[in-house]
Amino acid sequence: MNALLEIGTEHLPSRFVEPALKQMETLGAKLLEEHRLTYKSVQAFGTYRRLVLFIEDLAEKSADVQKEVKGPPAKLLKDANGNFTPQSAGFAQKNGIAPEKLTVVETEKGPFIYANIKIKGEKTPKLLPEIFTQLVTGLEFAKNMVWEESGLRYGRPIRSLIGLYGDKVIKFAVAGVESNRYTYPLSSFGRKPIKVETADKQYYVDLLKNQPQPILVLPQERREALIKSVTAEAAVRGYQADLDEDLIHETVFFTEHPVAVGGDFDLKFLTLPKELITTVLKKQIKMFPVLNDKHEIQPYFIAVRDGVSVNQNEVRDGFKKVMSARLSDAVFFFENDKKAGLEFFKQKLANVLFLEGLGSMLDKSARTEKLALWLCEKTANTALNQTVQYAASHAYADLASHVVYEFPELQGYMGGEYAALEGHKEEADAMRDFYYPLTSTSALPSTVAGNLVALAGKMDTLVGNFLIGQIPTGSEDPFALRRQAFAVVRILLEKGLQVSLKELLEASAALYPQGTPDKGLKELRGFLFQRLALVLEQRGHAAGVVNAVTNWYELPLTQVEALVGALETVKTGAEFSAVLESAKRVCNILKKAENVTENVQENLFELPAEKELYNKIHEVDSALGCTVHTAKAKDEYLQILKTYGSFKAPLERFFTDVMVNAQDPAVRANRLALLARVRRYLTQTVADITKL
Repeated sequence: MNALLEIGTEHLPSRFVEPALKQMETLGAKLLEEHRLTYKSVQAFGTYRRLVLFIEDLAEKSADVQKEVKGPPAKLLKDANGNFTPQSAGFAQKNGIAPEKLTVVETEKGPFIYANIKIKGEKTPKLLPEIFTQLVTGLEFAKNMVWEESGLRYGRPIRSLIGLYGDKVIKFAVAGVESNRYTYPLSSFGRKPIKVETADKQYYVDLLKNQPQPILVLPQERREALIKSVTAEAAVRGYQADLDEDLIHETVFFTEHPVAVGGDFDLKFLTLPKELITTVLKKQIKMFPVLNDKHEIQPYFIAVRDGVSVNQNEVRDGFKKVMSARLSDAVFFFENDKKAGLEFFKQKLANVLFLEGLGSMLDKSARTEKLALWLCEKTANTALNQTVQYAASHAYADLASHVVYEFPELQGYMGGEYAALEGHKEEADAMRDFYYPLTSTSALPSTVAGNLVALAGKMDTLVGNFLIGQIPTGSEDPFALRRQAFAVVRILLEKGLQVSLKELLEASAALYPQGTPDKGLKELRGFLFQRLALVLEQRGHAAGVVNAVTNWYELPLTQVEALVGALETVKTGAEFSAVLESAKRVCNILKKAENVTENVQENLFELPAEKELYNKIHEVDSALGCTVHTAKAKDEYLQILKTYGSFKAPLERFFTDVMVNAQDPAVRANRLALLARVRRYLTQTVADITKL
């Protein structure tokens, strides 16, 4: 038979619903397993007013189980007369078996008495009250309320409970609410109870769907109905809806029967920047914007109400009043911001703290400007100096504006809008993209200037936080420093900027006042390396290969990626693999030696294998010339790495013919010096192959 649990609550915030449903499935499966109840599937679904768990084909009783229970030491089994001791007899009685059925088992700590017992399964209706109670009380919410004497903390007050096994009601109570078989209609349409006859999923879903005011209890059905309704409402006006995925998801969980209600708004509001209008609609009042084929916003809105009513015109008017009020507020803030101007807001940053001990946001703007201009010079983009200087020095100005105070998600974008209105078009493009990428994998700034300014701002943020020891640990990262580090790596790599992380970090740190306490800047290098390794993996490179690039910190990241690609190409070759093993052997020998130099004296060679290995080093050095120092592309690195294979034969002969630890100290030191030269070539020329 099937089982069904419904938790009827007051209106849960939409963000609470999906996590609660996931918890119900996980906790339900765990509790059923603990109670040894088999089932076919566990499915959770529901709305902001009813959380439902459906258990398909739940067994009629829990499984029997054989269990070995450890008792006293074996010496207490019987006394000197061969009778069971009080300890063993009591142990047997406690476990419901005769003393004669006790056994002795040898363990690591010696022999002990054991009782082999059989625990019989219990009927499911007897177990379900406890399981359902634990399911209800075991859910966790981001915020909780207390509303009755038992003090249960919950997302919202519980108002009804359904517990069914087949057509039988499972009796239990939580927070003063007793279970039954009744659920309730949409909140706006009365409290007449709806009787649920049996624990069948399709029956339950259809029962609610066929009410005078339908309830779509399955989230996927609500999603489909929502998209269909919103799309149709936009099509009536000859346009398309902006089906923002986040807004769709949120709306699905604050409705039980989503119905689109379309309306229009005053054309004067179209003078606002597009993102400001859409932010007001989507974020503040949860409405869908309407767009034309060119994705230009139109003077219409699509709101969503819960259920259908006969007075839709009044509902539409109500939505329009709310929307007009919010957009009027936006117009007020925007017009005041335009009058004040970016320069005014920039100066206000002097009163906004960046980080404790590191000055104001105005100080941060000055550092970002200087670092961005340094980047222009390093990347041969000095023609962009004027654009970059203005964009960097005003990039944070909109943080002091009225609009960004009300809508923080518009930071950067609004600065660009204000800059454009003041005649700084190119600078505006860079400023709109200043906070890009918004995630570790999303789009980078669209212009060269935008990338340089964004890179400067992010590097300054990283350096500042690490200077004061504010370093992400575990899941804690309040300033999104991991995302900032991903952005730094991606901009350098994907935009091909010929700047190393070392140069960038040192240039940024130098802009902080002398004497600034350093509590953790040295850890930033490793933090950046972790992001670099992950980005290279995302770009299709094998995990861990970047570990072999010894000078990743000093190279532009395009060269690091080229070297990683070359290492991936050669590392699977037979000759290279043989050299890799020999290189590890060389390193292990030298690790145990003391006072090793690289001063090799040919006159101390005693065997041909020594001379052969020495000649191979000089041969490879001569063949490569300055290529080692000028290599940038993958092919150039491949040329260098392929020479490593030529060490295979001379190294094998050396280890076959030569005893490194010769009795003569001078000969021994000379042989170690020769191996040190080999080690340097194989681990420091361009990469440390022993780390592959």
